Amino acid sequence: MRRQISATEFEELYRTTVRDLFAYVERRSHGDAEDLVAEIYAVAWKRQADLPTAMFRRAWLFGVARILVAADARHRAQEGAAHLSAANLAAASDTEVQESDAAAVVRLAMAELSASDREVLQLVEWERLTAAELAVTLGVRPGTARVRLHRARQALARSPRLRALLGLDTASTDEAAGAVAPDRELA
Repeated sequence: MRRQISATEFEELYRTTVRDLFAYVERRSHGDAEDLVAEIYAVAWKRQADLPTAMFRRAWLFGVARILVAADARHRAQEGAAHLSAANLAAASDTEVQESDAAAVVRLAMAELSASDREVLQLVEWERLTAAELAVTLGVRPGTARVRLHRARQALARSPRLRALLGLDTASTDEAAGAVAPDRELA
């Protein structure tokens, strides 16, 4: 059984993680980000005994945030709220800064990924989680998290739009990703 953390330790946890969690929630939710972030910390306060070691508390909070954002999205969908898809996000507002061609290609390539692959890549690249922190966030073993990250990166690397942007031909990308040509037999 883990010990509960002191109020001072909890305040320090809040100070060091609130900006990252707020940004995470704002990017992924169409709800009130402030309410969701407050709920994340309310869960953490109530479940202090479940908090992992200090090194993994940030990742644990991202796991809570992930669950609460998903629950909020389900709730909004049940109410009939309109959600923008990832592919339409770039065109959502005329006031947004015009994306570069490369950013638009990457955004479209990400939108073509499965939701789980996209989430894994966003947690690692946007939220700067390590593979170990990713495992805590997803509630899986570290090896499983590394495999999911590897597969998500391979799926992104197979995007024809991304390959064209990078000037890669299909054959070299497939070989680099470990694909086997259909006419080859495995020994």
